[in-house]
Amino acid sequence: MNGVMSGKQLFTVDEVAGRLNLHAKTVRRFIREGRLPAKRIGKEYRIARPALDEFAGAATDPRPEPVSRTRQVLVSSIVDVDAIGPEDSQRITTLIMAGLNSRRGEGDFPRVDSLYDADRGRLRIMITANPALTCDLVRTIAALADADRS
Repeated sequence: MNGVMSGKQLFTVDEVAGRLNLHAKTVRRFIREGRLPAKRIGKEYRIARPALDEFAGAATDPRPEPVSRTRQVLVSSIVDVDAIGPEDSQRITTLIMAGLNSRRGEGDFPRVDSLYDADRGRLRIMITANPALTCDLVRTIAALADADRS
């Protein structure tokens, strides 16, 4: 018997007997003696696959089942805007965050943080998002920062 029996997780006494080439009475005796762990569900016993694998001495696959995932590409970027006052810094941050908040509910909601350093007159914006959105955000920040100089 190999470690990968099927996707099934619980087995009846008859199924276990068939898999181990034993009589069902023998399987029930092993359960009563505590040699084969089982749970009683109604009038029947159910044997979990890990308990059956261990009892049968089957080599279990140490690798966990793969997690289904959706591939995602993210970019982390830092945008520094120097020589900017606190009012302009607040305006740029507010406009960027308002634009992002309108995207709520979409699956690819980005992470954007901002920090204003008053001593240096610098706005730092940290972006983690998909490449296309990151490009759009960087262009928007550049356009807003250039508009402040005019």
